[in-house]
Amino acid sequence: MRAAALVVMVGGGCGFDQQGGGVEGQLSAEALYDDLEAKLVRPDALELSPRFVLWSDGATKRRWLVVPPGTEIDSSDMDHWQLPIGAKLFKEFAVDGQRIETRMVERVSAAPDGFRFAPFVWLPDQSDAVLAPDGATEVNGTPYNVPSASDCITCHQGEPGRMLGVSAVQLGGMIDELPLSTRPDRAFSVPEPALGILHVNCGHCHNPLGTAPMQTLRFSTTDAGLPIEATAPYQTTVGVALSEWSGQGFDRRVVPGDPDGSAIFYRMSQRGSGDQMPPLGTERADDGGRAIVRDWIERL
Repeated sequence: MRAAALVVMVGGGCGFDQQGGGVEGQLSAEALYDDLEAKLVRPDALELSPRFVLWSDGATKRRWLVVPPGTEIDSSDMDHWQLPIGAKLFKEFAVDGQRIETRMVERVSAAPDGFRFAPFVWLPDQSDAVLAPDGATEVNGTPYNVPSASDCITCHQGEPGRMLGVSAVQLGGMIDELPLSTRPDRAFSVPEPALGILHVNCGHCHNPLGTAPMQTLRFSTTDAGLPIEATAPYQTTVGVALSEWSGQGFDRRVVPGDPDGSAIFYRMSQRGSGDQMPPLGTERADDGGRAIVRDWIERL
């Protein structure tokens, strides 16, 4: 899930309702909105923006995190935050100003797999959104497709806390406003925008706990303060021979100075085949992101 905005609800004001007043199986039942008709989230919500935004075929997005009062995010492991039971993470997708989808992740138990993934598809009249566990295609006359709940799990399973945009790396600029059990002792930044693009679009699988652990594209707080060349994303990428995929004549992940000879640049440019990366959640290449990554490789 990619984030453009995040709201944390920490109690007070109107109080906390885990279930809204809508019909089960609809977004209105999930207690996100204070006024669904006016599309107003609860007034005790604090809105935040992650540093890097996942490419979602040009859709604009907002994100909200609903946390029960009296609870906090377990940030004792600064690279893998854990939501309290009852917390819900929402992400809304819009195309040309029309809401298309809202995805929800809910922490339902303390078990490692104690999460519920639920994609909701907005009705054409925007009055509510309906649970669509199998996903949907070309929603409301747009080319936008909604992934299934199982697709969501595929991308999120490489993060123990199941939150891809809620982390010290992504939310370091607003850390004091989050209900965290532990505060980081230093700020964290990703000094190269191209590596930020790879972090958010690729790092959920390409990390030591993900489905593609042979390469690390997810930054961690242990990279803070290191020269860029000493970070794990750089060291497992630049000049490194391919170890799994070996298609189309490529032999290295990134060839310094040669984006067209670099497997990463090729694969992030592909769609509609087994060569595309990321493999899920997108049907159009990110031309803006490609330009930034091309420029970085040319400068190496």
